[in-house]
Amino acid sequence: MDGKICSWAKVCSLKAGTGSVLLFEPDTPKELQEVLQALGKPPLILGNGTNLVGSDSEEPIAALRLGKKGIFGNLSPITGNLFRAGCACNLSQLLRQLASMGFGGLSGLSGIPGTLGGALAMNAGANGQEIALAVEAIEGWDLCSRQPWLWRREQGGWGYRQSPVPAGVIATQAVLHLQTVDPAAENRLLAAEVQRRKKVTPAGASAGSVFRNPSVENPAGRLLEQAGCKGLSEGVFSVSEQHANWIVNLPRIPGSAEDCRKLTQLMQQKVRELFAIDLHCEWRWAEPIF
Repeated sequence: MDGKICSWAKVCSLKAGTGSVLLFEPDTPKELQEVLQALGKPPLILGNGTNLVGSDSEEPIAALRLGKKGIFGNLSPITGNLFRAGCACNLSQLLRQLASMGFGGLSGLSGIPGTLGGALAMNAGANGQEIALAVEAIEGWDLCSRQPWLWRREQGGWGYRQSPVPAGVIATQAVLHLQTVDPAAENRLLAAEVQRRKKVTPAGASAGSVFRNPSVENPAGRLLEQAGCKGLSEGVFSVSEQHANWIVNLPRIPGSAEDCRKLTQLMQQKVRELFAIDLHCEWRWAEPIF
């Protein structure tokens, strides 16, 4: 199948990157295999681009995003409390769909942007819950070997922002084990969490929190605020005055990945100089810099 050329601003929530991307969106395992066979090297795994910084390169970067029209975007019951979900499913929509069927238990993750695949890749968590709690198995493809990949619960590998899905593997489907819930009550919990997030999320285009928390006692936001990072800016990007661990693009216009790099490194530098702590970026970069 053919890819399409588009700007990073269209596929990256922060609108970071002045170059272009050659995007492939396979809807079936067969199409996915065709893409991997046609490309000379593994493509960038894109997902919804909600925690990604693009590239300023004039040469288009090949990227892969699972299509939502086939099994990668479907939810189907297996038996009892088990479900098979495609990794292209939007996480929040998936939780609402499950709630309408009488299943849930992950309302704390409601409102997290991105796909199920992205949530699995970073072990998305909030409010004391993590996606790992519900995952029984993950199916995927190794982009280097071009072979199927499989993980089962007994293999472990989860941790804070840590996933058993290795770099170079794209998760395609997951088997989830959900709790039985009252649909109306679960939907109220989901809606309440979405509203809470809206109130605390800084205005402007963004890619979510920038750095991992070094520890419970030293959350990144507090360290960055005490280091005087609020209001720092580079190009169209600035550190939010509301949350120091949040870079925003207030005008919502395309900006350079280089400006993002400079701003994140300045934030790291200020925290390192004041606290002797190295912050680790939890964004993904089309061209890794950390």
